[in-house]
Amino acid sequence: MNNKSKQSDEKISKVFRDPTKLTKILQAGIHAALLKHKQAGNPVCESRDNKVVWIPPEKIPVAPSNKSNGE
Repeated sequence: MNNKSKQSDEKISKVFRDPTKLTKILQAGIHAALLKHKQAGNPVCESRDNKVVWIPPEKIPVAPSNKSNGE
């Protein structure tokens, strides 16, 4: 494994050891994905009572982010 790979592995390991940071990163990713779907006019699906339910873009519950630094 080269040095760059080792550094990347360590950064990933560090994030996984911090549940708060991991949760924030995952939430930001979900928010970004939902916002992109809404802006593109694409529905998303979720599970409700063990059934797949499609949510039309106009009903996707996500507000535009006002963060410009990508966090």
